[in-house]
Amino acid sequence: MKKVSLLSIIALVGCLYSCNFKSNNSTDDATADTVAVKEVVIKESYHLAGDTAMPACKVSVTIDVPTKYRQVGDGIRLQKMLAPLVFGDDYASDSLFESSAQKAVASHIAAYKELEPEFEKEMKENGPSYSCEWEFDYNLSTVYNRNDFFCYSLSTSEYTGGAHGMYSDLFYTIDLSNWHRIVLEDIFLPESTDQVNRVLLDQLLKSLNLASPDSLLELGFFDTENIAANENFYLTDDSICWVFNPYEIACYATGQVQIAVPFKEIEMYMLPESPVRRLIK
Repeated sequence: MKKVSLLSIIALVGCLYSCNFKSNNSTDDATADTVAVKEVVIKESYHLAGDTAMPACKVSVTIDVPTKYRQVGDGIRLQKMLAPLVFGDDYASDSLFESSAQKAVASHIAAYKELEPEFEKEMKENGPSYSCEWEFDYNLSTVYNRNDFFCYSLSTSEYTGGAHGMYSDLFYTIDLSNWHRIVLEDIFLPESTDQVNRVLLDQLLKSLNLASPDSLLELGFFDTENIAANENFYLTDDSICWVFNPYEIACYATGQVQIAVPFKEIEMYMLPESPVRRLIK
């Protein structure tokens, strides 16, 4: 039976963390520059045949909506930067979070309704089936919000039938001093790729208390050469944390892999003008 993947509907990907992101969102330092946010929750569901006893498509979205930085207009500016990245161009034409989220939610319900005849046929032939139950949970939250940096997490979990659901996380970091999204080429020297990747591998081995890279293969990792710095990272006060979602570098059972690398381990590979140097004490 045809299934519609979350990834084909909305450019979001989410949801099980191996470390506590919110712990990096402390604002107890009076000198820290922070973005004000408000929480918006959107929930919608549709049951087959309009019967609450029947399988349903359930969509839940919880969003930290940026409302203000130094000025009120900065909140809108930040939304306009992030909305196309978060929701994709099809849903972010107006570049505002709440309306974009509403469009994305509506698209899931519409896709489910489109398949309603197939669901009804399957249930008539085989009885109630988990394949007729769809559930999507999004959590768009602030990860690091201080020192002129705004790191944003796009987390989602989805279930559209099958043996298990799927979850993943994406991260974006905005340098509020120049309103620029930070990517790897803004941080590291061009010739340092191999060295940075080696540090990541070493840090992963250290965190798992392993002596040899080959030991990773026994834990479900595909290939140690695939463990490389990607654009999916966020900042803390003292490190860069890279995130690898299920199936990227390891099997589903291994789970999401996060590698937190202290600045002191990679500072020597950073550009002199790297914005991350502002955090290095």
